[in-house]
Amino acid sequence: MPSNPRRGRLPEYLVRTAVLRPWTVAGIWLVVLAIGGVGVASLEIDTTTDSVLDRSGAEWAYYQDSQARFGGDEIVVVSLEGATPFDPKALAEVERLTRAYERLDGVRRVDSLASVPMIRSAPDGSLDLTSALERGVPDSPEALSSLAEEVRRDRIAPRNFVSEDERVFAVNVILELGFDGDYDVLVGAIRAEMPDEGARISGVPVFRTEANAQTRQEILLFVPLTILAIALLVVASFRSLGAVAIAMTVGGIGTWLLLGAMGLAGVSLSLITMILPSVILALGCSYVMHVLSAAAGARGPEQLVTQLLPVALPVALSGLTTAIGFAVIGAVRIEEVRNAGAFGSLGVLAIVAASLTVAPALLRLWPLPPGRPRGASWAEGPLRRGLVRIAARHRVAVLVGWALILVVFATGIARIQVETDATRWFPHGNEVRDSYEAIREQLSGISPVNVVLESESGEPVTEAAVVSALDGLARHLESLPSVGKAVSLADPLRQIHGGFSDDPTQPLPGDRQMIEQYLLLLESVEPIRDLVTPDRSAANVVLRADNNASGPLLAIGDEAETWWSENGVDGIRPRATGIMYEFARAEDEIALGQIRGLFLALAAIAVVLVAALRKLSLAGVALIPNVIPIVMVFGFMGLAGVPLDAGTVIVGSLALGIAVDDTVHLVSAFQRSCEAGRGTLEALDAALGHVIHPLVLTTAVVGVGFGLLGFSDFTFTRNLGLLIAGTMLVCLATDLILLPALLRGVSGTRVPSSSRLRK
Repeated sequence: MPSNPRRGRLPEYLVRTAVLRPWTVAGIWLVVLAIGGVGVASLEIDTTTDSVLDRSGAEWAYYQDSQARFGGDEIVVVSLEGATPFDPKALAEVERLTRAYERLDGVRRVDSLASVPMIRSAPDGSLDLTSALERGVPDSPEALSSLAEEVRRDRIAPRNFVSEDERVFAVNVILELGFDGDYDVLVGAIRAEMPDEGARISGVPVFRTEANAQTRQEILLFVPLTILAIALLVVASFRSLGAVAIAMTVGGIGTWLLLGAMGLAGVSLSLITMILPSVILALGCSYVMHVLSAAAGARGPEQLVTQLLPVALPVALSGLTTAIGFAVIGAVRIEEVRNAGAFGSLGVLAIVAASLTVAPALLRLWPLPPGRPRGASWAEGPLRRGLVRIAARHRVAVLVGWALILVVFATGIARIQVETDATRWFPHGNEVRDSYEAIREQLSGISPVNVVLESESGEPVTEAAVVSALDGLARHLESLPSVGKAVSLADPLRQIHGGFSDDPTQPLPGDRQMIEQYLLLLESVEPIRDLVTPDRSAANVVLRADNNASGPLLAIGDEAETWWSENGVDGIRPRATGIMYEFARAEDEIALGQIRGLFLALAAIAVVLVAALRKLSLAGVALIPNVIPIVMVFGFMGLAGVPLDAGTVIVGSLALGIAVDDTVHLVSAFQRSCEAGRGTLEALDAALGHVIHPLVLTTAVVGVGFGLLGFSDFTFTRNLGLLIAGTMLVCLATDLILLPALLRGVSGTRVPSSSRLRK
């Protein structure tokens, strides 16, 4: 069948040139790969959780500014559990760890019962700013009881440094602002000092190091497993090690150039982009399946060219639509997500080019063994005939059935959750997750959030009315289920004023002059700098959140603004910020970017299909079976409670790009058959005969490549792998069952002869 001279000119030229000049093609690719090797050699791996943050907007700049004024907010919490309330052995460990951690590089300070002043003041004017353990661990029951009473009266220590049952104690290690050292080394040093029993560790830096280690481990594990599984599938189908070599060569070229481009651009392999090597490898092998299937049985270069030309344009269109699916991920403002889209798109274009050049060249040099691939006879025989009969006799039932399925899954879309809780990336039983949950329950969580109140009118935040409102805001926020502890400037002021006035209710000072005098006395207490700026232009309410999900975290900011507008002081503006708040904001951007990306992808792919197929109705039909899997995957996520997070962000756009691949091959074959003068069902029958086996095989290759990720203990990786693998199975079902029913109504309705259907 002669190909269209315009639509397939470039892809067919590449195939023909590769077959006729294989060594020239090989030489060109070796030069390209050598250039890519320079980038691979300089590629760095940085899979910390920071890669999901949105550093492009004013919110991130405000967070950086708040850290400059109040200090960094990243902390590592070490908890120690005693056998009894105020267990002397546990208190001795608190004292020892505090001193050990204060000596570590990268640590700004350590807050615990052994370091933070208790602010004892008396009516006679005496002031004691020593810590609870300044004089060591009490050595008598009476002294221990006195210490316990003192800690209970303190406004800051409960749930910050000691649990409600008084058996668990916290040592809070606060990192230096802008710490740029090795988190692995610092966390390792903190772990090394911990006792063997009764101790736990958690905090954002811990998540960084554990996620980093887990990601590196999975790169080393799942990439080789993907290669092995795909190799076994190819060998089982084509009974040829040469076919395996061709498939792996194409996938390897795409992966190599992807990594090389990242290295040359100075972009590290991150928590998000780490999935790209497996994706590109699986896609490369998938595209080659169509080339290998078309080349089966070819003898001599002319016959090989003749058999490969019909798949040249569909392979090119498949790659283009998949590249678009990746590219529109750039609708998300987060840099690493955009990197995943840009370099993923580049990797896809590389494997398309290799599929149209390297694969044909290698097939010329090492032809496949004679005979049809294993499974082809069944797919092109009974399976094909059954699918055509379904399209011919049960078209309405098929359309109604898929519509009902669509409605059911569409109801789940409204229930999709956006998730920032990195602890849920680890399974129950994992030390990281168990320690986080234990510390959250026993103390006050490990997730810092700040509510900064800035004076816009020039009025200092140390005015009595402002401090009173600060106190009210802190108590209100602390009452929220998502907040474990809130500390504001009012807390140390209440404590010192209550002592000097001999009032056990610890009232607030009544005027600014007294407040400033107290702050002058507290000037040597470093934690005060976390609560108010030296110029008194801003104050900070320091929160420890108990819930890392984006909804509750972002609600803290909304709740602060609402409460202040009703109860606060005019001219003072509250604004939430902090590392965990930034994670929450980034996840919302991911969700919105996903929606924007899907609409952009649909529009761009529709334009490509219309331009390639040159028939609006055919392009519209080609889109329908690819929209349905997207609705189903997001509907399933909502119904099953699978959150939309940094890992699953690329599911929609990537699944759409990949899903169009099989549709393009079937619709292109159908169009060629129609142009040859066949009726609709005859054209459909012929099209399925040409593409059904590679369609099934490519779905198996991509499905297995992603499905292997489902064995990961890392939820971040497992969810993405299973969702993409499941989406591929749904796409195959829509392409083989729904698409024929849709194509049945495109043009003529002439029914093929019974002999035709039996072939």
